[in-house]
Amino acid sequence: MSTQKEHTPSPNKMKLAEALLLRADLLKKIEQLQNRIRPVLIVSDNKLPQEDPDKLLAQLRKAIQDLEALVISINKTNNDTPIEGEGMLMEALAKRDSLKMLSEKLRTIRYAAQINNSGEANLKTTIDIKKLQVEMDQTGRAFREIDSKIQEANWLTVLKD
Repeated sequence: MSTQKEHTPSPNKMKLAEALLLRADLLKKIEQLQNRIRPVLIVSDNKLPQEDPDKLLAQLRKAIQDLEALVISINKTNNDTPIEGEGMLMEALAKRDSLKMLSEKLRTIRYAAQINNSGEANLKTTIDIKKLQVEMDQTGRAFREIDSKIQEANWLTVLKD
C-alpha cells in the first residue's frame, strides 16, 4: 500500500483501459479490507484490536462507493462506444464472452470424444472431429479478432462521466 493519500482519478480524463485496471485494484482492495476487518471484530476483554474496525469499515464503504461510480462510468462508456463491424462495445463484449464460452465447450467436447474413443475397438465417435476442429479454429480466430478490437477501444476511448 502506498503512503500517499489514495484517490480516484477524474473519470473525464481517464481511458477505459485505465478504468478497468482501477476496477480490478478496487476489487482487490475491498477483499483485503474485508480480510483485515475479520480478525479485529472480536478480541479478549483485556486486549485492543490491532486496527480500528470503524476506520476499516469506513475505508470499505468508500472503496465500494468508488467501485460503484467507476462501474457506472465503465458501463456508460461500453454502451456508447462504437466498435467497427460489431455495434457498440457492450455488444462486442457480449459476443467475445459467447465466443470464449463456445470455444471452451467445443474444446471440452473434442477432448471427451477423443478420450472416449481410445482403447475400445467397439466404440466410435458420434461427431465429425474434423468439422468440430474447423469450427474450433474459426471460433478461436473470431475471438482473437474481436478481442483485439476491444483492447484497442479500451486504450483509445475516454471514460464517460
